[in-house]
Parts: sequence; structure tokens; C-alpha cells
Amino acid sequence: MEPIKDFKTLAERARQKGPVWIAVVAPYDLETMLAVKEGLLSGLARPHLFGDAKRIEPLIDESGINRDEIRIYDEADVPKMLDAAVESICTGQNVLLMKGSISTPVILKTVLDKTKGLNIGRLCSHVVVCEIPDFDRMLVISDGGLNVAPTLLEKVDIVKNAIQVAHALNIEIPKVAILAAIEEVNPSIPATTDAASLSKMAERGEIRGAIVDGPLALDNAISIRSAEKKGIKSEVAGRADVIIVPTIEVGNALGKSLSYFAKSSNAGIVVGAKVPIILPSRSGKTEAKWGSLALGVLLVS
Repeated sequence: MEPIKDFKTLAERARQKGPVWIAVVAPYDLETMLAVKEGLLSGLARPHLFGDAKRIEPLIDESGINRDEIRIYDEADVPKMLDAAVESICTGQNVLLMKGSISTPVILKTVLDKTKGLNIGRLCSHVVVCEIPDFDRMLVISDGGLNVAPTLLEKVDIVKNAIQVAHALNIEIPKVAILAAIEEVNPSIPATTDAASLSKMAERGEIRGAIVDGPLALDNAISIRSAEKKGIKSEVAGRADVIIVPTIEVGNALGKSLSYFAKSSNAGIVVGAKVPIILPSRSGKTEAKWGSLALGVLLVS
């Protein structure tokens, strides 16, 4: 199959796996509820809503969702609400988790708890998939939402998780660019030495399923013309499907810059837990939240 290049195609592929039951935590905003409705109408997902029913029910009516097609777990207390959602996944009632109007640190503290959450011993990382107008492919970015300043070994897992998402997008051998401010290895810039190490690890087969190269600055990671002007010879330069950022600030700014300035649609998800965790921005557009849901369905084992 051809690589997925837009959210419409992504949803069509995900629909072939759905519908699946999804735990939606604190769906207290209309955008989340409209994404849930789109998931229902498109045959992607069946929602199990966790939160205060008094806040949820008016939004159900406003969005036009058929109440017969959903479940509601009525619990206003946030810790209890999260525990119930996690338990529903551990018992197999739901196979995806999606956050609504709740902050990312709050939900991740519970769901990634090593004793009772969805942590399976792997490093989890946040991955954003971007559909950018006038760009010829979807762009995968990690990690701009979870790991603050990852070590080299943590970056190995971040790369592997991003490759998993790229494979789900049917990119058979994704090209992974390890981002830095410059293209040369400079010991005074740790991002460049980490990038060189990751590239060598991939060359030796310690990271599989992708072509990994770096350090690469953003311009020569995505622009063939820029790479050629700088004389960079690389299978990845100018052709990157995946960009691995050095810190959370870089990833966060890159993803939001694409959304606000380039008008991209971004789908956010956490990979590496028992199930995919859908983490769209609370200020995100409905289509972005729906795209995140479709991505999560596509990643369900």
C-alpha cells in the first residue's frame, strides 16, 4: 500500500480496524465531543466517557450524539475518574485512551504509574503526525510533549516509537532526521553528538526499520534544495519522514508553529504504553482531535 499522506486516507485505513471502544477522560469541551461524534459516525470508535455526567450530558445534546451509542462512567473526582478509565483498559473493556479537558501531566501521572497504570516497562514518548498544506508527505515529530531533555538512551526509544508510528502510516522504510542547530558534530552541542551516535547505532542495526541520519538542521532535513546547497550527502537530508527533536521545547514549538503559521492539522499520541494514549492539545481543532483518534485506532494491536 502507498504511504498515508493525509488524515482522510488515515481515517479510511483506521476504519478497516474499527470500531473500537475508547475511554475518553473528562470530555468537557465541545471540540472533544465533536471528535467523539465523528469517530462514531465514521465507524472508528465507540466512546466510553469518564467524568461528571452533569457536565457531559449537555455537551452530548449540543453535539447531537445518540446516547444509545455511548457509555458514561459518572465520576466527578479526577483521580477516581482516571483510575476507572485505566481499569477499563486493563480489563479489556476499552483499547484506547483519549484525554479531553484535563492537563497532560495530570493524566500521564496516573496512566503511566509503574504499579497500577498502563506502563509496560518501555519509555513512552509523544508523537505528533502533521498534515501540512502543500507538503508532499505527512511529517512525524517526536518528542514535544512528554520527555523534557532525553538522554541518548532515551532517544533510542523515542526513535523506535516514532518509527512504529511511521510504519503504521505505511511508510515502509521511514527516513529519520535527528535534529540539531547545525549539521556538523560539535562536542559543545550535545544534540549533535547524540545525533551522530543514533545514526551509527542505526547503521549497526541497533535501531531497525528505518534510515537514521543526523545531525541535521531543520532546513536540510526537509528541503532537498537546502541540503544540496550545503553539500550534504544523505538519504535522509531533504526527504525526512520523521524528525526527532533534542528537547521538549523544540518539539513543542515546532509542532505549534506548523499548526499556527503553516495551518497544519496535527494528531498527537503517546506510544510505548499498554495502549496508545491520544493526547490532542486542549486548544486544538476538532479535526486534529479526530485525526488523533483515527491515528490511535490505526495503532491498536
